[in-house]
Amino acid sequence: MIDAKPSSFISEHVVLEASQNIILKVGDHSIVNPRVQISTQPPTSNDSEKTSLVEIGDYTIISDSCSFEVTPISPVVIGNYTYIDPGARVEAGVTIGDFCVLGAGCVIGRKSRIGNSCRIAAGAKIGTSTIIPPRSIAVGGAGEIQDAGEDMIDEQQKREMKMHVDFLMRVVPLYNKPRQDRK
Repeated sequence: MIDAKPSSFISEHVVLEASQNIILKVGDHSIVNPRVQISTQPPTSNDSEKTSLVEIGDYTIISDSCSFEVTPISPVVIGNYTYIDPGARVEAGVTIGDFCVLGAGCVIGRKSRIGNSCRIAAGAKIGTSTIIPPRSIAVGGAGEIQDAGEDMIDEQQKREMKMHVDFLMRVVPLYNKPRQDRK
């Protein structure tokens, strides 16, 4: 089931691979691009009637080919003004704060917590149950964590993300329309 605000855009090409119920909850002015895949683990006898949740905040962009894994007891929660690059993988139980950027092909391990204003580099691998403090940068295959400092204030990030989303809201629906035969 998809529960989205009217101002959001969700591609008709999002893939829900569910062995049980999934709720995709999307906030205001957020975009979920094509080929985003949300999957659940096969239910245990205790989980068979429960629902899994992916919750996406306001002004958040989920790029093409990202994947999310959820379970009834381990939802995925993504904050406001967050951008997830193509091919990122987010495992069950992950919480991502506001104003974050996840690079292309990164992997966020189960039950990890990413604080506000964090950057996860392309290809970085964050281990299971890792806690990344606010304003940090994670790089490399081992997800080495560094302090990012005060490079951008939240208001500036908010303004930039709103401009980015406003532009995409005009372009993405055209990109996702079925092509008609040209004569």
